[in-house]
Amino acid sequence: MMQEFEMLYFLKHKLVLFATPKAGSTALEHALAPLADIVLQGDPRIKHCTFQRYKWRMEKFIQIFEEDAPQTAALIRHPEDWLGSWFRFRHGSWLEGTPRSTRGLSFDQFVEGYLAEKQPAFAAVGQQAKFLTHPKTGETVDHLFRYEAMPEFVAFLEARLGTAITLERQNVSPNHHISLSPALRQRLEQHYAEDYALYASARGGGAR
Repeated sequence: MMQEFEMLYFLKHKLVLFATPKAGSTALEHALAPLADIVLQGDPRIKHCTFQRYKWRMEKFIQIFEEDAPQTAALIRHPEDWLGSWFRFRHGSWLEGTPRSTRGLSFDQFVEGYLAEKQPAFAAVGQQAKFLTHPKTGETVDHLFRYEAMPEFVAFLEARLGTAITLERQNVSPNHHISLSPALRQRLEQHYAEDYALYASARGGGAR
């Protein structure tokens, strides 16, 4: 069963870490939660703290203790790879027989569902841009790294937090070969252009 992601706040280091779902968040949680001053977890309404909700409420709460707002950091995954991770995860035996299972579906069918106006349960996985961006101001996290740049991101966190970080593989999606048709890839790129643009703006990882 998937362990849900959390938001971590490090008071002394003036940093908030948003753990983007399906982007190495569980491994980061295990390594960094013991060092954090505030860990949002438990009820989904609490632990699923988006950047918008953070700016609306949590940042103001933190400023009770520190006048200056902390900086923020997160990872983002290439949109197609991110969906592939969700597809493989939901192919797992623990979801078999449920509406969220992708058993018996192709990746094309999964992406078709994700592109649908009313997404079926198996394709309702959210959107990275909505998680990481304020919809009214367009503001996003201060330090955004690509998932492929995990070593660079870890180096950034080590320097910022002043500690060595060792990540263990956690919450790994089942190994399942997938491919996406060119026509669907084009539709995905057009429909979720903001996700692709946000990924392109992130640090590290080289050209895609």
